[in-house]
Amino acid sequence: MRPRALAGAGATALGAVTAIAALVIGTTAGYAETVPSSAYGIAAEGPVPIEPTPFVESTDGSRQENSAFTLPENPLVSLEVAKVVADEQSASAQLLNLGLVPGAELPEQLSALNEPLQQLTSGLEPACTAENPAKDVNEAIDDLLGGGIGDQLDPQRLCDSITATEMPALVTIELVEVACDATSGSVQIANVALLGQQVEIPPLEEETPILPDNPLVTITANKQTTHDDGSFTVVGLEIDLGDGTEVITLGSATCGFIEPDEPEKPTAPPPTPVTTGLPVTG
Repeated sequence: MRPRALAGAGATALGAVTAIAALVIGTTAGYAETVPSSAYGIAAEGPVPIEPTPFVESTDGSRQENSAFTLPENPLVSLEVAKVVADEQSASAQLLNLGLVPGAELPEQLSALNEPLQQLTSGLEPACTAENPAKDVNEAIDDLLGGGIGDQLDPQRLCDSITATEMPALVTIELVEVACDATSGSVQIANVALLGQQVEIPPLEEETPILPDNPLVTITANKQTTHDDGSFTVVGLEIDLGDGTEVITLGSATCGFIEPDEPEKPTAPPPTPVTTGLPVTG
């Protein structure tokens, strides 16, 4: 009788140990999904492609940094320095002293855009020698680029640029800063100049045009996108040359995430019958 009672107790203890083991195993948590955060300074698609430079990606949530002081050789964009950072749920890009179309001469690959550029320069030449240069130059600029840009430019300086031996870059930008944190983004831009003259930067709401639609160049600031995988991207500036012929991205930050699994709820094993072998009396 006694040994059988002990055997029953041992089986009960074993069942308790099994239940504890199941509890421990059931609470082990893993990771359900990982979407990397990333950032890059500049990229271009079109006849003059530029791979994202510099580029950085955080696949495990750790802080990653990268920087560049030069771009891949190209005839379209110049850059002084760019720095990019990415970690678990944030990313940023900072670019300093950019020049678009140095010397206001389009590269051979974009020769199709030479006509509107030549229209810009040749259209200004007679305006600069007119009886009322200020009025005529402003009207010529608005006819070619639209949006009242001519009112923001000094006619005499513009005429000097047109007749100079070396024209300034078509567009220069002193600073572009882009950052995202989870699902929110911010953009800062300083000192945008067209042919050497600063143009007004409006409040940077989402999808803000800095230069209006025209045959030559369109600039859009603060483009924000939420992707199907849950990540979020903010772009500082998107520059469109020739209605999509060449598209340049300046400053891009993508915030991903690392999402842990929900802990599994512990479940106790079904009770194990214990046979004691005791006779039934009645």
